[in-house]
Amino acid sequence: MRRYLKSRRAISGAVTALILVIVSVALALAVAVFAFGLFGTFGSSGQVQAIGTPVVNVKNAKNQGYYNIILTVQIKNSGTVAASVQSVSIGDITVAAGNANLVVTPSSIPGGFDGTLNITITNQPNLPGVLQKGNIGGSVPVSITFSEGSLSPTLTLQGVLNGTTA
Repeated sequence: MRRYLKSRRAISGAVTALILVIVSVALALAVAVFAFGLFGTFGSSGQVQAIGTPVVNVKNAKNQGYYNIILTVQIKNSGTVAASVQSVSIGDITVAAGNANLVVTPSSIPGGFDGTLNITITNQPNLPGVLQKGNIGGSVPVSITFSEGSLSPTLTLQGVLNGTTA
């Protein structure tokens, strides 16, 4: 029996190392192809970003005691998928798409868009402190949630209160 084991030959260390290197490279290549393919899909689904500082204005509505809040922001959609606004928060006021008090122009932001997005929240009976006259020139927290294909990115920004007739 001892003679039988001595006569068997095993794979040399160099051949084993070469096989391990080839398998490792093949696995790394497969992972890289999967990762770049996956990230490429996310990258092509659109990217909305704000350019510059959003400007917020508050105006008296025609009916006394109600206010319209106007947000103006430069937007760029560097992707290929159109985006639309799903909700907007200005100060402590949040309004979702479909609410009659939310007016967004343009209503859809096509791929390649680079321009002004105007958002108006109408008929607000109360204004948070950041939208009062005492905060003109001050910071206003702004959050805009978009729908871009299967994604829902949110831009969290700091706007400037430009003027108010409140």
